[in-house]
Amino acid sequence: MGCHEDTGCLRPGVVFMTGREADRHGPRRMNHDRTVGVLGGTSLVGRPLLPLLAAAGWRTVACTRAACPPEGSAGGGAIWCHPGDPRPGGETVVATWLALCPLWALPGHLPWLESLAIRRLVALSSTSLLTKRDSPDPDERRVAAALAAAEETLRIWSQTRGVELCLLRPTMIYDGVRDGNVAAIAAFVRRHGWFPVAGPARGRRQPVHAECIAAACVAALGRDSLAPAYTLSGGEPLLFRDLVATVFAACKLPPRIIHVPRPLWAMLLPLARSLGIAAGASNGMAARMNDDLVFDHADAVRDLGFRPRPFAVDRLAAEA
Repeated sequence: MGCHEDTGCLRPGVVFMTGREADRHGPRRMNHDRTVGVLGGTSLVGRPLLPLLAAAGWRTVACTRAACPPEGSAGGGAIWCHPGDPRPGGETVVATWLALCPLWALPGHLPWLESLAIRRLVALSSTSLLTKRDSPDPDERRVAAALAAAEETLRIWSQTRGVELCLLRPTMIYDGVRDGNVAAIAAFVRRHGWFPVAGPARGRRQPVHAECIAAACVAALGRDSLAPAYTLSGGEPLLFRDLVATVFAACKLPPRIIHVPRPLWAMLLPLARSLGIAAGASNGMAARMNDDLVFDHADAVRDLGFRPRPFAVDRLAAEA
């Protein structure tokens, strides 16, 4: 069912209102101290976040560019709005925000957030800022540069506007279903029954579940003061090849991991792309398969009670 701006979204369990509709159907004033705005409410982290916010006593104004939030994103009874609404949820003041959108898109929203009297912003960045800045792949270097530029813009903006800013930098985020990392590996494995890796693929990874990131976001809201940035890495380092083997096991398939020498990988990649079997692969990805991408998250443990779960993808087997 579609949405109409004058009626909100009629899908059961979803409230989708403009500021005018919130004035008509709901309280005119929220408790600002317990109200949080979420940019990227339908994102990988946004979906598990909304029920956690509700359980913690937050009233949530969630933003999406979609005409209606997709099925399964209604958790927590959030009031949905579009970015740029002058009165999201009927409010003219929403002082606390979580930004889960791509970080390079966030500076474009800053004038709107200022108009709503923002005082605190917790924003999701990425350790790709560090791991991709020297990649042999120009697209990956652009991603790292965009993250770095966005972080610097946000730092300068927050200092000049008197807004408390905290950046959360997760490692490889996964949920096993919708993510572009583990779920993408699983999709390849189910389609082809094998998976290629570059060389021995002994670089260590720390995949972190989207629900763990969501919990860290909620914990950050409960702190009186925050560090400028926290790294959020997974609960256990594991070799990249072992990560792939775990995905095979979750798909109930024997692990057929094809070790391709690095020079041969670079030669075969254009052919594989032309055949449509390596759309997301790159030489940078191949290089990182043998790099240790391990990050300390002790400060997040100390300040946010961060307790990431061990890597597990049991849901893949049920949804394969």
